[in-house]
Parts: sequence; C-alpha cells; structure tokens
Amino acid sequence: MKVPNTPLKTELFNFKRHDIAQVVAIEQQLYNDLAYPELLFYQAVHQWPSSQFICRDADNILAYAMYAPAEKANTLWLMSAAVKPNCQGRGVGTKLLSDSLRSLDEQGTTSILLSVAPNNAAAVSVYEKLGFEVIETAEDYLGQGQHRLIMQRKITDKDSL
Repeated sequence: MKVPNTPLKTELFNFKRHDIAQVVAIEQQLYNDLAYPELLFYQAVHQWPSSQFICRDADNILAYAMYAPAEKANTLWLMSAAVKPNCQGRGVGTKLLSDSLRSLDEQGTTSILLSVAPNNAAAVSVYEKLGFEVIETAEDYLGQGQHRLIMQRKITDKDSL
C-alpha cells in the first residue's frame, strides 16, 4: 500500500467512529509479542480522550499516537506512535505528530516526554525535527539491555511563568 493520493487527516481517535482493530493491527505489525494489548487502547480512549490521535486517508487508519498524563501538570508522555510499515518514510508519522502537538498545545499542554531506542535513527530524526531534545540516556529503561533515550519537547513556556 502506498500513501494514498487523497489528503491525510489527523483527528482525535474515537472508538465509536473508528475501528480500533486497525490501530491494534498497526501495533501488532510493528511490535509482535511486545505489542500493547487491545484493552489498553480502549482504556486510553476512555481515560484520556483528548490525547489519542490517528492519521487516516479516506478509508484507513495509517498511524496513531497515544499520549498519557505525566506526573508533572500539563505534561504528557508519548506512550506510542506507530505508522503502518508500508506507509513509513512518507511523512505520515511527521504529519500525525506535528498535528497532534499543535492540538495538545491548544489544550494547554506545555511539555511532551518520550522514550526511544537509541539505535532508532529514523524516529530520533523525526523527533528532533519536531523540536524534541535528548534530556537523558536511560540504561535498562525497559528491562535488561533495553536502553532508551528520554526526549522532551517543550511546546510552550507556559509552565515557566
């Protein structure tokens, strides 16, 4: 599947309008046995409805981004962002993240945190393009030998006032 000729649209994920199975399928294609379970996606949509996003063409969900509250007020974690494998490298993920960051800024979010594998150069590059900076290298972050870069993007300076 190529990125469609129809315009891409980023929107809040709403399980009443959208097929959650498409989001779960993207997750499973990318992460296999380490994929988040379907139940987590239902919980996220119910618990944090204003911070779950999808990017779609006219018919299909091509990517999703799942944000969750952090300990600090007005700060979210990007828990997962994924693009269908056959749509990667075509700007779908960048559009999704750029649009979702803009929406979160409008909602009053001041900072986004994420973790990414240090060897995932493509993802690190996209995150840096979107204004994320490495703030920590965390060894064994997701278990033995699972090192991560912790990156942060301050959306606004609202929290420094």
